Amino acid sequence: MTARSLDSTIEDEIATVVARRIILDQLEGGLKTGAELREAIAKHDKAAMLAEGVSAKKVAKHKVTSPKLYHNTKRLEKLGIIVSWKQSQYRLFELEPRAVHPVRRVLEISKPLMYVASLSKPEDQRPFVQWLVGNPHFNPKKLMVFVEAKHWTRGVSRIVDRFIPDEGFRRWTTEWREVPDNLTGTDEQQEFGNLQETCDFLENALLTYLPSHDMVFDLTLGPSLIVLALSKIAKDYSIPAFHVTMYDPDNSEISYF
Repeated sequence: MTARSLDSTIEDEIATVVARRIILDQLEGGLKTGAELREAIAKHDKAAMLAEGVSAKKVAKHKVTSPKLYHNTKRLEKLGIIVSWKQSQYRLFELEPRAVHPVRRVLEISKPLMYVASLSKPEDQRPFVQWLVGNPHFNPKKLMVFVEAKHWTRGVSRIVDRFIPDEGFRRWTTEWREVPDNLTGTDEQQEFGNLQETCDFLENALLTYLPSHDMVFDLTLGPSLIVLALSKIAKDYSIPAFHVTMYDPDNSEISYF
């Protein structure tokens, strides 16, 4: 299912059934039990009933049954939007990680932005940061940079924050992740790396931040293997990804993947 079709599917589901919107809104905030979801739906139903003039006595008796919850959650599970499992006597529900960004877009929920990129060479840092500080499109709170370990060994400066102008109004925290040589390959052996294992490495690093951050992927400067891996993850998780013609805030074009 493509990113756009998943967005459209979610829009269709919540347009026809209010309970499904409530379920997704609740799960965007984290793991929930079936009882918590029933309570949230009941709260909405009761407010709607009161607004329609239903007596308080009748409203107080209103309950959301387990079959009603089952019908709606099963539908969302079948579509790959949520997942559930049994733990002790409870059934727990959460968003399928690959549906997190589509759900947020449809429900118009925003999180702090994490800008994900890869740099091939240390000298790429200056133009990259100057672009990030001055461009009008993104205002990240966190920057994650993936690099090949073989080209960013000890002694190579990682100084992106030093290139932020004193008058720069944007500030973020930066996290560097070295992709090991056994994944990306080595120049000496003319090894070209393993795409799936590189995807797994990047994916594991990114999933930690998925509940707390929106993400965008900059595919402009990284080594080909890392860029391919980021492209695959962007497609799988419906995360916006793009390429920039040049790192000039006043003279650049962005092409979305």
